[in-house]
Amino acid sequence: MNDLSGKRIAIIGAGLAGIAAARGLSRRGAAVTLLEKSRGFGGRCASKRWEGHVIDQGAQYFTMRDDRFREAAVAACGEALWRLEMPVRDENGRELPDSGRWIHREGNSRLARELAKGLEIRTECQIEDARSLLADLDQVVSTAPWPQTARLFGVEQSFDYIPCLAVVLAYHGEWIGRTRETYAFSAPGTALAWTACENHKPGRIAPGFTVLVAHLGEAFSREHLEKPPAEYPALVRSMVEERWEIPADAFAGAFGHRWRLARVDAPITVPALPPRLHFVGDALRRSRVEDAWLAGHEFAETTSFES
Repeated sequence: MNDLSGKRIAIIGAGLAGIAAARGLSRRGAAVTLLEKSRGFGGRCASKRWEGHVIDQGAQYFTMRDDRFREAAVAACGEALWRLEMPVRDENGRELPDSGRWIHREGNSRLARELAKGLEIRTECQIEDARSLLADLDQVVSTAPWPQTARLFGVEQSFDYIPCLAVVLAYHGEWIGRTRETYAFSAPGTALAWTACENHKPGRIAPGFTVLVAHLGEAFSREHLEKPPAEYPALVRSMVEERWEIPADAFAGAFGHRWRLARVDAPITVPALPPRLHFVGDALRRSRVEDAWLAGHEFAETTSFES
């Protein structure tokens, strides 16, 4: 591709798509700055320290099907990558296929941090209108979810993302219920679409506890989306305890989190954008960690910026 030396490019959003795009454009000579509205960065690779535990409240794991992503992840993280060995089962207990489920031992947010090393990232940077950035920059790339990007670019948008409510529940006792033999239960289309036991991630959970993460299905999430996250655990506790055969009196604590723009049902088609404004993200592929990185990587590899 053409050399970008001397070009100044801002990338809005420091998730995996933004990080991969910044890395690739920097290799082509551009001066790239990542602008992130939050205090941290990493997008769906969100980890949280809570009550002595390290919880992946966003992406529970990531795949490395594509050799390009695998090479980048291994180069950045090395032996900190860990493959989950215990199975994911459907709601009837049948084991589901496994193409490789990977985590970063210190929390999946560390995957983003390792991949972003050496990049310029400005956190707590709130952008109201991306077009205003073009006064000082040559190009602006947004990796924010499409509804947010459309607002920043001043274009119409009609595409609806699927929300997801997340609940983290801690219980007294290690490996209680069915947790030792199973990493997760997956039941798409139901209220309890996903539950996983974080104890399968070495060194993450404080001794004497079992911690589970639940992601709620689309219909359930839409129904309860506007309720305070503090109310989510009470809505799902009994479902989780029944599925995992956990006694209710072992309950130790919980918290909820709202993902308004969690994923897309199918890749979206972006309309024509104003000059020097670009959109890239997992919504152009699928809503997976690997797909987000690949979207940014391929954008950086193939976009000429000639106009």
